[in-house]
Amino acid sequence: MIVDAWGGKTLYTIDENKTIKKWNYDHTIYVTGDRMERVTDELDLVPWIKWKLDEQSDIFSSKKVVSISLPPNKIRDVILAIEKIGNFRDYKIYNADINVVQSFMVKNNLHFFSDDERMDFEIPDLNVLDIKFIDSLEEIEIDGQLFTNLPSSLDYFFSSMKDANIIISDGGDKYFPEFFTAAKFRGYCIKTSRSKERTFTSYGRISHRTSGFIIYGIPHIDRDTSFIFSEGGLEGLTTISKITSLPIFHSARITPGTAVSSYEVRKSLERGIMIPLYKDDHELIKNLDTFINADKGGLYLQPIPGVYEGVFEIDFSSMYPSIIVNYNLSPETINVKCKNVRVIDDLGYEICMDKRGMLSEFLSDLLELRLYYKGKKNVDERYRRRDAVLKWLLLTSFGYTGYKNAKFGRIEVHESITSIGRKILTDSVKIAEDEGFKVIHGIVDSLWLQGEGDIVRVKKKIEEMSSLKISLEGFYKWIVFLPARDGSGALNRYFGLMNDGKFKVRGIELRRTDFPNICKQMQDDILKIYSRVSRLEDFHKYYEKVRKVYDSYRNKIINGKVEDSDLKVSIIETRRPEFYKVNGIRRKAVEKAREAGPGDKVSMFVIDERRGIVDIENLENRYDKNYYLRKLEMAWESISYPFKYQPIIHQRRIEDYDTN
Repeated sequence: MIVDAWGGKTLYTIDENKTIKKWNYDHTIYVTGDRMERVTDELDLVPWIKWKLDEQSDIFSSKKVVSISLPPNKIRDVILAIEKIGNFRDYKIYNADINVVQSFMVKNNLHFFSDDERMDFEIPDLNVLDIKFIDSLEEIEIDGQLFTNLPSSLDYFFSSMKDANIIISDGGDKYFPEFFTAAKFRGYCIKTSRSKERTFTSYGRISHRTSGFIIYGIPHIDRDTSFIFSEGGLEGLTTISKITSLPIFHSARITPGTAVSSYEVRKSLERGIMIPLYKDDHELIKNLDTFINADKGGLYLQPIPGVYEGVFEIDFSSMYPSIIVNYNLSPETINVKCKNVRVIDDLGYEICMDKRGMLSEFLSDLLELRLYYKGKKNVDERYRRRDAVLKWLLLTSFGYTGYKNAKFGRIEVHESITSIGRKILTDSVKIAEDEGFKVIHGIVDSLWLQGEGDIVRVKKKIEEMSSLKISLEGFYKWIVFLPARDGSGALNRYFGLMNDGKFKVRGIELRRTDFPNICKQMQDDILKIYSRVSRLEDFHKYYEKVRKVYDSYRNKIINGKVEDSDLKVSIIETRRPEFYKVNGIRRKAVEKAREAGPGDKVSMFVIDERRGIVDIENLENRYDKNYYLRKLEMAWESISYPFKYQPIIHQRRIEDYDTN
């Protein structure tokens, strides 16, 4: 069993017994184009390059190629040389930007953590070394033992590292450089390096990935910087490492979207499908009607603000990836010559059904794996964690179909998915209404239905119509859909009590990072009172108790009976301080957090909002009462809505205004 792998021309693997194996590895790239002799003549002059004429396929067709084997550390130089020979336009290069370790693992049929492909693969017992840095090197907790003396913590850490397979840290990426520098002065010499730091934008949000601290011979995972680990723990992380053939350190630091792309790359390598260095497939020419229809996106049914009793929520299980699989959507299946086609009505696109699309095939395996784990997650915690990370991969797989640089992305695939999704949701609404339900709300792949019809029958009919799986998310005793600022129904701001006694909460201050913790605590306490409400008529019985909770928190702020943790507000730095247009508290907090960069989380305490005075550690031990009272009132407005709600007696429809 391989736990970790690293290296360049010479690669190293390490197993659970700490045995290191050395591998010599040459990477293979492919080149296509006219007058290939110009390339091969130059290759003949380089003794460490091996080449041959071959025939390989990319996702679209088979091609005659020059297959070039070379040391991984020379790939960049060879690419540049070939591009110069072809004036940066004559030749197309494949498999040149693939992770070297990933390619090595696939080529040699090696796997991380398990040598088989079973869904029920077992992770052997691994020795985990746990280290937590408590804001400095002066206080360090190692395997539950607290150290306040750096030399002692160094000795204990490196003694424990001899038997460890994995290091899991809190703050390791930040503190390990200094920690390992101090270790060298005590005679501990371990090879380390740093991964690249990067800032990127995803779905309009700026994120920052700090450089990771790499320890050769043992993978290091920092809880603070690994989204995958935070969602699925070691079970989820090893699942990602296994299905992508990427080392666990690398798997810990990638986004779900990159994990999907890496999974697709791995499947392509296994199938012998070449992957282009640069994509050159362009968007199809569209007429105006097609362009407008293609740009609609997912379907939303805006709710009427209010409090509703007896509501079912049904969800399509992994709707968009299921559409890709069931409708055979892939870059090479859209608008190609084909005998058996399926037409997407509002776009006019023709989907070839004569052959299985690569993207459809790859995601089919991933979807099957996720559905298997989802079916067993309630009986085994291991499967819940695996399901959690695969859910994120499948969620982002849709977005990557429209991403211009995605290896298997194509905008027409993206548009086809949303078109099919809109039709499925529209037809589902019709089925639900025909069965006696009223549709309260709908958002892309979910519907909220109120009525006394047979929900099992509705579920079955929708599944037959769509060829997709439906899950009954739950039954709400009551659910509150909150208004937006303009008074219309907010699409994703609601809270409701489900039949099992649990709350589902979306979009209110309790879920927002940019609200003080005291606001979240108040809403949480009020929800505990709401848990006793079984019918809408019972809300008024608890008004006095709920109001007392609000007043008590308000008095805490007024009388100064608050802790620092109550006042902390977290924001995401979206740009450098000089680029903030408004000279407000956000800019001031970013200016004070000098080590933070765009995409980083910054915590602040508001000392004087009007004068723009904030602190990131509350060293002044004071706060702006008016600011915190205003934020508390905003949270109160949301959570107390059931007491203010007035039902709409009649709402006119669009048809009522039709005078023709």
